[in-house]
Amino acid sequence: MNRFFSGFGSLLAAALCLFLALSPKVNPLTTQAQAFQRDIAVASGATYISLRAINAALSFAQEVEVGATLGVSANVQPLKWLEPVDDTVERVSGLVFAVAVLTGVLSMSMGPVAAVGFLLLALGLLGRSTCEATGGWHRAPGPFRRACGGCGGLGFAMAIGVPLAFVLGIWGGEVLTAEAWAQSHAVLERIGGEAEQLIGTADLAEERSWREAITAYTNAAQSFWDNADDLLDASLTITGIFLLRMIVLPSLALLAVLRLVKHLFGGAA
Repeated sequence: MNRFFSGFGSLLAAALCLFLALSPKVNPLTTQAQAFQRDIAVASGATYISLRAINAALSFAQEVEVGATLGVSANVQPLKWLEPVDDTVERVSGLVFAVAVLTGVLSMSMGPVAAVGFLLLALGLLGRSTCEATGGWHRAPGPFRRACGGCGGLGFAMAIGVPLAFVLGIWGGEVLTAEAWAQSHAVLERIGGEAEQLIGTADLAEERSWREAITAYTNAAQSFWDNADDLLDASLTITGIFLLRMIVLPSLALLAVLRLVKHLFGGAA
């Protein structure tokens, strides 16, 4: 009788797993993981735009020449010496863009990965149900039990472990880094706004006299010099937060889940 109920329970669980494999949108764990990943993709995209705006302002300022006629002709590029800051911002923005792309790929792949996992889990449970119905799990051939246990363990890791790891990792990362994220993002917005106000657009630069242009670029140079450390620190902090939320914490959570999977299915063979 116990063997019957065990086999019947495995059969019901296999049917549920098969349903979830065919209908990934009804799985709340997967949809929540995808929602968290989309939020990070949007946030990283906004950060990338802010960094590129600062990068564009710096690049534009370096290329504009200010000319004056004081008995001789002279052309200067007041912000050319800020090129190292510009290069650093460009490299960090490229890294943030890579994070945004990675997040988008993970968000799109989460559903298919979970579906395959539930399919493997269903196969493992069907095998166990068959063994229980025909003579008992422990009487089944060793290779068959190992195959069923392998399908069950791998399927559990893909269907439940991976989405759960991302949910826990991203949520934990948001809780742990909320204050640092807000401060760093505010710094980028402030510096970007100051750059736009001081340097202005190309049309505005053409309308300025050489004295006004020199004053504007001198103020911009001083502003970028004073905020170079804050700009670099905010950029690296945001990049670190993205990596922590998307790689470090989910990886740690996944390792913990895999240990649980090994404990649950290790004796299945």
